[in-house]
Amino acid sequence: MVTKKVGIIGYPLDHSLSPIFQQAAFDDLNIDLSYEAWPLQLEEIPNFMQNLRVKPILGLNVTIPYKEIVIKYLDDIHVDALSIGAVNTIVNSAGTLVGYNTDIIGFSRSLDDFIDIDTIGKTALILGAGGVARAALKTLILKGFGEIVIANRTEERAKKMAIEFSQNNVKINTIDIKDHDLASISKKSSLIVNCTSVGMRGSDQSFAYLEYSDIPKDSFVYDMIYNPSYTPLMQLADLAGAKFSNGLSMLINQGVESFKLWTGQEPDFDIMFESAQNQMIKNQNQ
Repeated sequence: MVTKKVGIIGYPLDHSLSPIFQQAAFDDLNIDLSYEAWPLQLEEIPNFMQNLRVKPILGLNVTIPYKEIVIKYLDDIHVDALSIGAVNTIVNSAGTLVGYNTDIIGFSRSLDDFIDIDTIGKTALILGAGGVARAALKTLILKGFGEIVIANRTEERAKKMAIEFSQNNVKINTIDIKDHDLASISKKSSLIVNCTSVGMRGSDQSFAYLEYSDIPKDSFVYDMIYNPSYTPLMQLADLAGAKFSNGLSMLINQGVESFKLWTGQEPDFDIMFESAQNQMIKNQNQ
């Protein structure tokens, strides 16, 4: 009997923790599934998605840079994914491909675990305008923030994103991430969320867009990056005396939801979290 598979597509996938913690959860529940990483180039996506329908693959996680691209290959899309225009989970149901976005609930649960600030009417700053930033924006709208500022290297992309979400009862502004006014926006923000790859292991180990003096002491800084576990932005937040977190909790929370979509079962969060954390320690010691 062929062992069915689940996997992740994206590029690059060298440091992905999803195969580690998802496999640990499958094994814990004695589910005969193999989780694999499939690093794909853009030109490989159409053929892969077509073949997915007939292969023994229950579903996928989708990561950078394909969360928006894969949508056109799907038969149906869940309302959450539709609302933000990004898919991070695909379920293959007998050849029918359905797209979901578990980043929203993953980020929301992670914020609930860490943040005790009053969000109603407050200002939040999102750095980046990609798929995960769209999930963050949707989450912060639902949390009741009064103003959300999107900072991106290409401000036009941020503006497009702001327009798409403008029907919500919240003020959404944009700024070029290199603009000097970013500091003043940061200084009035209750929450700062990094959705860029700046500070990720293997990239420049500094955070050029903000100084620690730009981060309010009573704010919360959430860096979606989890490798390294103590990111350059977190170091700035630490110097500023602010509370902070990396993105591991969100990664696991969204992974829990993906797991449930594929299997219909509830995985053990702690097993997933600990296996991912242990792998991060191994990676840092290599």
